[in-house]
Amino acid sequence: MKKAWHIALKEWKEILRDFYVLGILVLLPLAMVATLVVLIYFYMTFFLQNLDKIQLMLSSMPKAYLDGLSGYSDIQKVAILPIKIIGLPFFLLIPLLMSGIITSDSFAGERERNTLEALLTTPIRDWELLVGKILTPFVPALLVTWTSFLLLTKGIANLINPHFLSPIFPDMIWIVSVALVVPLFLVGTVLAEILISARVSSVKAASALNMLLAFPVLAVMLMQSTGFVLFSSGTLPWILLLLASLDAILFTVGLRSLRRRGLLD
Repeated sequence: MKKAWHIALKEWKEILRDFYVLGILVLLPLAMVATLVVLIYFYMTFFLQNLDKIQLMLSSMPKAYLDGLSGYSDIQKVAILPIKIIGLPFFLLIPLLMSGIITSDSFAGERERNTLEALLTTPIRDWELLVGKILTPFVPALLVTWTSFLLLTKGIANLINPHFLSPIFPDMIWIVSVALVVPLFLVGTVLAEILISARVSSVKAASALNMLLAFPVLAVMLMQSTGFVLFSSGTLPWILLLLASLDAILFTVGLRSLRRRGLLD
């Protein structure tokens, strides 16, 4: 495992020397968080100033959401619904984008710099090489995501909680989702991006193909917005089990497909 960390540390040093990558890793999630907070602020301001439109808005919401808010007043429902609907899927986009920026350079970058053969001839096991390549994007992407989560939670709590007698945000579903769902999702995303990077000949090609991974996240956001799939106490265990199973499958596939002779072909 120590050798896997050495690979990650080596690549982190290269990232720290690239101000463009660092700038994107810092500014992009901050911009996304700020945009979401501003949108929810204007959303709530509009309905607070137009109380007659609240019933019309609530009547268009999926019944599954309203059932979970049966004890709240209409204005409280309007306050909590936006973050319930788009907040959690939103936190799947941040790790996806952050990891994609780094992972595109994984094996494709080594191939472009003609350093892949030297890497593969080092005395390191295949699983250590794969774990090292996973750690490189996983750690910074997770730290950025959790930092963004804390900032967004603070901003949304200041907007929502004043409308309730006691603070209701963040709730346990929100905390568990960011603490467990996001890391499991990120591991699978990184593994998929590594497999892509290992199969293409350039960083540009890897970056382009990585963008395709955004479609499943957008599909989850669509299903969440329609109430077809909900992040709830009943669905979270199944979501965690599904993600853990996919991670195990992708890791096994990764070990088999990233054989050293195959990478040098």
